Amino acid sequence: MPSPYNYQFNEIAQSYVFTTDNGIEYKIAFILDYTFSSVSNIEIDDIYQVIIEKTTEIKEPLDRNVSATICEILSIFFENARNTILYICDDSDERADVRFRKFNIWYTESELMDTVTKVDNVIVSENVAGSAKIYSSLLYHNENANKETILDIYHSIEQILSEKP
Repeated sequence: MPSPYNYQFNEIAQSYVFTTDNGIEYKIAFILDYTFSSVSNIEIDDIYQVIIEKTTEIKEPLDRNVSATICEILSIFFENARNTILYICDDSDERADVRFRKFNIWYTESELMDTVTKVDNVIVSENVAGSAKIYSSLLYHNENANKETILDIYHSIEQILSEKP
C-alpha cells in the first residue's frame, strides 16, 4: 500500500512541498478562485483552484506515493467542509487529457470518495482561434451547505464556455 511522502507547508509560498525518493519535487497550492462569484453575481466563498506542479524537470517513473501524498494534502484541505476545488488541467504542453485521467485515478483510489464528491466536465470552447477542450473537475465536501448552488454555477460555466462566439 502506498504511503505519503513527508511534506511541509511553505508559509512564504503558501504551498505544500514534497520530494520523492527519485529526487523530484512537487508543489501543491490552493488559490482562491472568483469565477463562481463573477459568473453568478452571488458571493461564493471558499472556492479554490488547486495547482499541482512538478518543479523538477526529470521524467517521473510511476510512483504511487505521489498520489498518496496529494490525496492526504487534499484530505487536510477538505477538513473544512465549506472548501471547494475547481481543478483545471493545464494544456500548454497538450497533455491536459493525461492530467485529467491521472487526477481521476488518484481520486478513485483514495479515501476522498467517502466524503468528497467529484464532478468532471470536458468543455469544448469555440473562439475566433478555433476550438479548445477544457478539462475540469469540481470537488466539494458532501456536507457543504452550498453544494447545490455550486453545482448550478459550475454547469452554467460550461454553458457560457460552450457558446459559439
